[in-house]
Amino acid sequence: MRNTKKPYKRDILNQIINFFWTALCFTPVFWFWFQEGIDNIYFYVFLGIALLFGALPGKILSKFTLSPDKKVYEKYGIKFIRKFVQNGDIVNSHSKAPGATSIKDKVQAREYLKTLAMYERYHWICLIFFLLTTIYGFFNEHFLFGFSILIANFLYNLIPIFLQQYNKIRIKKIVD
Repeated sequence: MRNTKKPYKRDILNQIINFFWTALCFTPVFWFWFQEGIDNIYFYVFLGIALLFGALPGKILSKFTLSPDKKVYEKYGIKFIRKFVQNGDIVNSHSKAPGATSIKDKVQAREYLKTLAMYERYHWICLIFFLLTTIYGFFNEHFLFGFSILIANFLYNLIPIFLQQYNKIRIKKIVD
């Protein structure tokens, strides 16, 4: 049972943000495959490839890290983007509970790193599926779908992957 209303408000804000971005960015993908028909073999091939990519060992996925330096991410505006995401700066500003969003020790840091890895893996799976769908759309002259899915992929998958990588760099300093 919750003892304050603020964390509850944070949970609601997080779910609103999550729903907004998911609905916005999955809409062109869903609409495309609805038009193509989910009995299309490519839908299943692309989904299988994406899931296989997501099943890669962490050491291989880490090879796709943009940079080991958090300043690279900051240079490209990751701090600005961090404001508008789940558990981001805007949501966290609605909590007056002391330390509600901070990591207090190495155990919490390790747990959070596992959470980040799960989020990153999910977005890699979606990124590969969206990318293959985009390529398929372009090859079949569905240019509007291709461009809209490409934009959605950038917003929903690539940016969050970079955000997870940035957070990983910051949190690993606590663990190391």
